[in-house]
Amino acid sequence: MIIDKIIMKKTVVHFYIVAMACIIGLPSCLFEDEEFGGELTEGTIEGETEVFRGNADSINYHIDITQEGLNSAMDSLRKKGTLGQFIPAQYNMRGGKNGELPGPHAYQYQFSLEVDNYAGYMCLPQNFGGRMTSTYYDSQDFNGGAMGSFIQVKNAIVPVLNHPQIDSVPEIKAMALMIYNYSAQEVADIYGPFPYADYKNNIQTSPFTYNPVELIYKNIVSNIDTVVACLKNFDNRPDWYKSAVQGAMYQYDLISSLDNRDIRHWIGFANSLKLRMAMHIVKVNPPLAQQWAEEAVASGVIESPVEQFMLNTLYLGFSHPLATISNLWNDTRLNASFESIMKSLDHPFLEFAFNKNQGRIFNKNDESKFLETDSMVIGLRSGIRMLEGQAYDVNFRTAYSRVDQQTISLTPLYIMKYAEVLFLRAEGALRGWNMGGSAQFFYEEGIKNAYEGERFNSQYVNQIDEYMSREQAIDFVYEDPYNDRYSLTSLTKIGVKWNDGEDNETKLEKIMTQKYIAGFPYSFGAWTDIRRTGYPKIFPVLHDDGDGSIEAGDIIRRIPFPGDNDPATQADIAESGLEALGGPDLQGTRLWWDVQTSSNF
Repeated sequence: MIIDKIIMKKTVVHFYIVAMACIIGLPSCLFEDEEFGGELTEGTIEGETEVFRGNADSINYHIDITQEGLNSAMDSLRKKGTLGQFIPAQYNMRGGKNGELPGPHAYQYQFSLEVDNYAGYMCLPQNFGGRMTSTYYDSQDFNGGAMGSFIQVKNAIVPVLNHPQIDSVPEIKAMALMIYNYSAQEVADIYGPFPYADYKNNIQTSPFTYNPVELIYKNIVSNIDTVVACLKNFDNRPDWYKSAVQGAMYQYDLISSLDNRDIRHWIGFANSLKLRMAMHIVKVNPPLAQQWAEEAVASGVIESPVEQFMLNTLYLGFSHPLATISNLWNDTRLNASFESIMKSLDHPFLEFAFNKNQGRIFNKNDESKFLETDSMVIGLRSGIRMLEGQAYDVNFRTAYSRVDQQTISLTPLYIMKYAEVLFLRAEGALRGWNMGGSAQFFYEEGIKNAYEGERFNSQYVNQIDEYMSREQAIDFVYEDPYNDRYSLTSLTKIGVKWNDGEDNETKLEKIMTQKYIAGFPYSFGAWTDIRRTGYPKIFPVLHDDGDGSIEAGDIIRRIPFPGDNDPATQADIAESGLEALGGPDLQGTRLWWDVQTSSNF
């Protein structure tokens, strides 16, 4: 393979970074660091003296290499810290920044400020100095959050993919390619087109060509097939080779099982991502969706909790960032939609994951009416006009339910959860695809395994039989203690118990609703599922405050491209981004897979 090597003497590599971290313990990072809440800022760091451009898509897993040659390649990759970039790349997938463990600053920008709200999981209780007036406000300060985290993943892992010595260790290259593609799939589902190929090929400066979502999806799946073939060939390697690769895994692989790092787990991870993507395209290309899904299952997906991919908070020694954002900073609260869904089904997770109100909440029209402190778990409606301030004495909305510190702080940051794979297979089986079992089997297993390995799982298991026997939803009405006008009857009318006599739409709603609950707080996946299926049903947004493109009664379909303040980015969007998107750069523009239909079948 021909490698392009660019010699750069004392050169500074330009890239997009999020601004400096705040001091942990301040009320909120966003008020201490104005840059962080804004668009991605162009910054500089001292880079390598050599920038390589190889063939990131190519993995020659039949390459012959001697033990001496392998040792030389590994030494070269370690010498300048190239392999070490695996670690920050994995941290950056879930709120890491600048090589640090995941923290609340970057996680808030990546998830909490926008997509957590779109998915109906959480709701912002305050307006961040007027920069976020309500849920759908088109905030150029915050739109770049998810892309900023992806750029950090890209900046860490792409040099590994393009290093000339990485082709001597194809299994390690395969893992690097999976990290890039996993994160690429996420941002493609959030924004739509982006420079997927240019970024992967280590192009350093504009112009960048934006690739359509369809091309990105198909390229990722092609990469997955290559990765799986490579990793399955690992068994044919000599013992000395296996030992060297497994040694590198123990040093740099942080997202597979830390107790038992196994190449086969990466095969399951790759195929599970392919299965996820298959479901995403089921409306735009049903035959291809079925093909991808059946290929993934036949090749081998995640089959047990020990095989799921995550950043384990307990083992790695950090707390889930959401616990700090909600409890220490008072920057996010339970969403009324999530409250309504769980109370309609009497789901046990509600009592484990959220606290009761931590302050009196007075009715705006009659102060003799109030919700007493510690009375109930209560969420906020999306689209409320948000108030100034983070303390209860100036903003009563901070009294609404926060996440439980003890439960959430120890929750892993999942990359691919076993329960998600079970629900994906349930959906595929419901569509008549060969998933290796029935829709009912995978649905029920998904509910049973929703919290396997988490601290409250034994309590959950003790309640699961009663929960799964519920045939009808509880008649629940969300009542906002502050404003009666915000109160609303629950939209969840399904039960939990599987009933073969129900129609496919009802069965799909059950699958998606249980998947949604089990997936908390992974809002990227939840928002995608709501857009593509309409399930679970979440409350409408009270005040749109968007860019005017969202149809009445609809939800936000995408986040507009970040980079308003960068002329080069704007030029790239004009040159290739809008054409690749196939519509205007607005919140209401649907992505390639987001096809509007009257039915899911």
